[in-house]
Amino acid sequence: MAVDLEPIERMTVSEEIIKKLIDLINSGVLGPGDKLPSERELMEQLKVSRASIREALRSLGLAGLLETRPGNGTYVSECFSSLIAGQVEWSALLGEQDILELMEVREPLEVQAAGLAAQRATVTQLEELRQAIERLRSNLGDVEQEVAADLVFHTIIAEMAQNRVLYRLTLGLRNLLREYIKQATSATETKMSTVEEHQAIFEAIEERDEARARQAMVRHLQISKQLALSGQARRGKGG
Repeated sequence: MAVDLEPIERMTVSEEIIKKLIDLINSGVLGPGDKLPSERELMEQLKVSRASIREALRSLGLAGLLETRPGNGTYVSECFSSLIAGQVEWSALLGEQDILELMEVREPLEVQAAGLAAQRATVTQLEELRQAIERLRSNLGDVEQEVAADLVFHTIIAEMAQNRVLYRLTLGLRNLLREYIKQATSATETKMSTVEEHQAIFEAIEERDEARARQAMVRHLQISKQLALSGQARRGKGG
């Protein structure tokens, strides 16, 4: 009996780090309340960049598996569930209905996040958001890198909101968003347009203009939804 297997997707460095840390949590090597090595120690042990370490830690914080205690390091969450760790997956195939349902959840969350970010973003977070846009700009044409930069951009805004509930609600969306953004990116013909959309969101947040930040996010998400639907339709036709 023949078995059709899907090709194994290449993982990014940050995803490999995430997998290693989740394996340590699921195996009991790291338990609730345990402190992780410092960023520098992780860099030296894993032979990776600080940017990759920070992206991985940010993602696991988003998932509720890690928590950062200002001035005291990063810890395994006291209330994490191994079930949550076991549910972290790296991809999902989105159909038209999936995209529409995802947007029904994503839009109110991210528009609220943008509004709160305009009120609460720190100077350091603003610089990180600026760097995410530059990473996006410098990798136009490389779909995987564009997707990674896009995810980092939206994750930073969720952090800026300084609302733990909103931040963790993104847990169930991140892996879907990766595929969603990939579909939208693949369908984007004018690459600079997505940079301009992200830049408009950033400038509104930087200028502490809550209403404009919300409006810029709404515009970006509406455009990306149409692109994702277009990408899904194109793939469905084998294009």
